[in-house]
Amino acid sequence: MKTLITAATPLEVKMIADEMRFLRNREQHLTSYELFGNEIDILITGIGTVFTTFSLTNTINRNSYSRIINIGIAGSINPELKIGEIVNVVTEEFADLGIENREQFLTLFESGFIDKDEFPFENGILRANGMKEPEDIRKVHGITSNRSHGSVRSISEIRQKYSADIETMEGAAIFYVCNISGIPCCQIRAVSNYVEPRDSDNWNIPLALENLKIKLLQFLDNNTLQKKL
Repeated sequence: MKTLITAATPLEVKMIADEMRFLRNREQHLTSYELFGNEIDILITGIGTVFTTFSLTNTINRNSYSRIINIGIAGSINPELKIGEIVNVVTEEFADLGIENREQFLTLFESGFIDKDEFPFENGILRANGMKEPEDIRKVHGITSNRSHGSVRSISEIRQKYSADIETMEGAAIFYVCNISGIPCCQIRAVSNYVEPRDSDNWNIPLALENLKIKLLQFLDNNTLQKKL
């Protein structure tokens, strides 16, 4: 089983990569490691949907993978989530893909440009499909936006429009590429902050990344043992 782990930035994957045995640099931003007897590639996609879509598509066209795991930090829209909590993002929406009709924002589905059930969407939603997911962490719904929301007005707008738990800048792009390409995928994120008027003093990225490392290593170890049995 060949696994590809994707993250937007080197920071989000460094603590995990440090636990693996380096094998080689394969391509720009793509590195091979060994963990639990399996070879695992790590891809740094860049931030946002454009860089992520191009980078991931280019990589899977050149290499073969059995599964793709997207990891990283996320902002919580759901106040019940705690800073440092690890979540399994099982559904995603593009939150900034659409048109403005005067004061109203319409998604491409609401405006009629795309049918809400056109593959790979289901009622406008993208799902993580095809692979065994972590069972011991909370399942959540995410929105993906190329703009990290940090003003009272924009945060109020996304809260009213979407029933989402977290916000990232890459998740929906990962799900879209994986579903189109038929590659099993999942998304594991660590809550580093709340989606609120921007104040980085309230963030805890080190805690989020430490918890993410622990949970991902447990997940990879359990999957490896189950496969060998």
